[in-house]
Amino acid sequence: MLSIATANAWHLTGQVKCPNGSTFKDVVITITGTSCLGSFSDGASTDSDGLYVITLPDCDGSYTATLDVTSLPPNATLVSPASVSFSTTTASDSFVADWEIGGAVCEQAACWFTGGGAKIDQLLGIPCAHCQSKPNGKTPDLAFGGNVYPGCSPTAGDGGSWNHVDRIRNLHFHGTTIQVVRCGNVTPPPPPGSTSPVTPFNFIEFQGTGTLKGIQGNKVDYGTVYFFARAEDRNEPGSKGANDGALIDRYHLRVYTNPADPFGSTVLLVGGNDADPANNAVPITDGNFQLHISSCDNPPTP
Repeated sequence: MLSIATANAWHLTGQVKCPNGSTFKDVVITITGTSCLGSFSDGASTDSDGLYVITLPDCDGSYTATLDVTSLPPNATLVSPASVSFSTTTASDSFVADWEIGGAVCEQAACWFTGGGAKIDQLLGIPCAHCQSKPNGKTPDLAFGGNVYPGCSPTAGDGGSWNHVDRIRNLHFHGTTIQVVRCGNVTPPPPPGSTSPVTPFNFIEFQGTGTLKGIQGNKVDYGTVYFFARAEDRNEPGSKGANDGALIDRYHLRVYTNPADPFGSTVLLVGGNDADPANNAVPITDGNFQLHISSCDNPPTP
């Protein structure tokens, strides 16, 4: 995107990233000011490489660019000043404004995630894990599966694809733009790490945007929605055959419509309603979650 921007005059470009190179999608940059044409205001969101571009009027101007800190991911802090002022002239018709991000989100070791496995879901056509409230029921209440950062790449497939089907409410959620929030370990009893494949982590939290629509006669369509999810890889196999309830893989999903008020705008919830995600995940009935570190840059040592 920057190469395209530099071929055109009068623009603002930049990137939002951590010192280690991690970048962030959907961070909002706004700009206000005046030019020879009068007052000017515009904005843009970063892409999966943390890049943005805003086209400016083709004449002299004075502007202030601001990063919207509310659009940063959880556990991220803004190291650079929130705003920067600059001017454009015929001799200097473009400006670069980069922002450095800090906080725990920049310190997390990398991992990626796959989930599913029990059987092919008829609606999705992919292997899915399940939650079943009635043991003798023919159709699982909830079916879910997909991948997050496939091959440890935040750009592949826009971060991955996560599907969730609620057959009690006849809803299908599809997460299509995904960012990993963090990888880590649940507190005991499960020991740190996971065994198949071997990784130093046993949970992942991820978030992003997607769609939530009705199925099987339900005509509701929430349009673009936001979500937060947590998956815990507690044992192999993940659920079926595990003897200890504490060693069954666990799952949490919150889908909401207002990013400024996730709890108040929740339209789909699996698990608890606690502000701490560690208290929200519930055991899955069958299927398996797997965390991976293969292909990650500088994978941590268990």
